Amino acid sequence: MYLRCDKRLRGLMAAGLVLGAVCMHRAEGKALTVCIDTANPTAAMDLRVASAVAGNQGYEVNKVEFEGRGKGDDGFPPSRFAKMAAADCELIMGFPVDVSNPNLPDNVQATSAYASTGFVLVRRANSKELALGDLPKGSEVGIAQLDTYAGLLYGLHSNIVMHVYDQDSAMLADLAAKRIVAGVAWQPTIESYESAHPKAARVRLSVLPEKHMLWDLVALYAPRSQEAANAFNKGLYELQSHAELQPLITPYSGAAAVVAQRASSRLPAAHFISAVAWSGDTGRFLQVADQSAPAGKQGGKVPALYTEDQATKGELAYYQNCSMCHGPNLDGQPGGYSGPALKGADFADPSYDFHVSDIFNFVAKQMPAATPGSLSHEVDVQIMAFILKQNGYPAGSKELVYEDAEKSKVPIRYHGK
Repeated sequence: MYLRCDKRLRGLMAAGLVLGAVCMHRAEGKALTVCIDTANPTAAMDLRVASAVAGNQGYEVNKVEFEGRGKGDDGFPPSRFAKMAAADCELIMGFPVDVSNPNLPDNVQATSAYASTGFVLVRRANSKELALGDLPKGSEVGIAQLDTYAGLLYGLHSNIVMHVYDQDSAMLADLAAKRIVAGVAWQPTIESYESAHPKAARVRLSVLPEKHMLWDLVALYAPRSQEAANAFNKGLYELQSHAELQPLITPYSGAAAVVAQRASSRLPAAHFISAVAWSGDTGRFLQVADQSAPAGKQGGKVPALYTEDQATKGELAYYQNCSMCHGPNLDGQPGGYSGPALKGADFADPSYDFHVSDIFNFVAKQMPAATPGSLSHEVDVQIMAFILKQNGYPAGSKELVYEDAEKSKVPIRYHGK
């Protein structure tokens, strides 16, 4: 009897010690504060990952919600991310980084990538698996008007006829009605739309492999949060090692290989037009550029590609057809307009690796947004001449010709002051 009681007492004492240790651990435990963009279609997945990583490392999670829309849905200025990381949270989840050209806002660093996504080819569910280049000549394909990088695909695939939409939902409706054969869209917006509209026609998504199409998702942090970032990377590595990451990130694991590393990634700083913006059910993604190469004059003689008369006529055509979206000064979103800027160091940042043909094909075949491709070839060339002039290209004695502009590999750089 005494022995039995003694064992029970010792058992109770041991349990008490364990309970006390647990309580002490919780009392002294650390919390990981993460910012979650509620307007981002990947928000739920971002929080799942943050919670799992924190739990794996013995942290609790403090969630700070924000809405990643700037004024007029134009996205945050780049400085906003550094300020958030310095004052509001240790990690800002869900930031997309271009796999082909990784870059970040100033004064922040990035954790290892925990998921991946990008632009996808959207087909009807019963369609055959095809790439953009495999579509028959004359195939009509839709795109949301602000998906700038995706829009450049139309310059690469002459077999495609483009339709521009204000919203991805309208594009999906036309796809279901067989008015277009496919669409190009940011994957999370399509996944989000399907989740919110379970009765909508199902679609098939195929990852686009071209440059600027694949994006990793990372968490941003300020230097003061290096310890939190290290814990995040370590937890991410543990989850992946035990095959626990994949279920958390589906369907954002197929666009690019997710390699969770123990050490924090150090990516070059970025110079932004704007950062990330999500707009209603469209979730349109506004693109970024970095400053890995200095903007401005790049050395060498700047080529003369147009005549002064073309630029003068192009100025009038621009004001009549383009200024309502891109602004009378071509400053676009930074000036409070809906379209991107068409001049300046941000527009012509070397990291984009844009050429005259890229911009011209976008202007001639995707614009004006309401009636793409509706202007004459002569007017398209004149508007391009005006854009070149505004970016510091000099006038010459030889006119810019439509066919030459379509194929020109002259780099787009800002040569202004």
